[in-house]
Amino acid sequence: MFRSLAVLSVLALGLNPALAQDAPAPAPAAPAVPAATDIVVDPAATLSSAPKQDELLTGFYATMAVIEICALPVPEQIKAGMAGDQKRLEASVGLDEVSAMTAYAKVRADVEATAPDCAEGSPDRASVDAVTAFYAQTDAVPAPGTAAPGAAPAAPAVPAQ
Repeated sequence: MFRSLAVLSVLALGLNPALAQDAPAPAPAAPAVPAATDIVVDPAATLSSAPKQDELLTGFYATMAVIEICALPVPEQIKAGMAGDQKRLEASVGLDEVSAMTAYAKVRADVEATAPDCAEGSPDRASVDAVTAFYAQTDAVPAPGTAAPGAAPAAPAVPAQ
């Protein structure tokens, strides 16, 4: 009997590794969830909006370049509105008059190198038409605190008592 038990134990020990190979592998452990981090908002921190303003100014310069290269007619009130926005954008990115002229010259040279399509309905022309339409629309809407063209002046506001 002792011999039977010894044979069974040897067989059992020898079969364990073989059975272990047939057993399915354990599932990989779930990734550990990172600990929540505290987000601190500093209201005194300065945020740089220069990259967005740079892109706006470059697009504005490109539109102006297409207008010039294609000799597109633009009404004076639209030109005036665009000139005001141009000055504001240039100031927002810190360009003085000389730097602004240099930046515009570079953008215009890039636009000229692409040989813009000046034909009615072309993508280049459609872009310019969209911008000038925007300025035509905003010109018709008076700015806050101003009267519409031809409208009677608004009565002065009476302070609350």
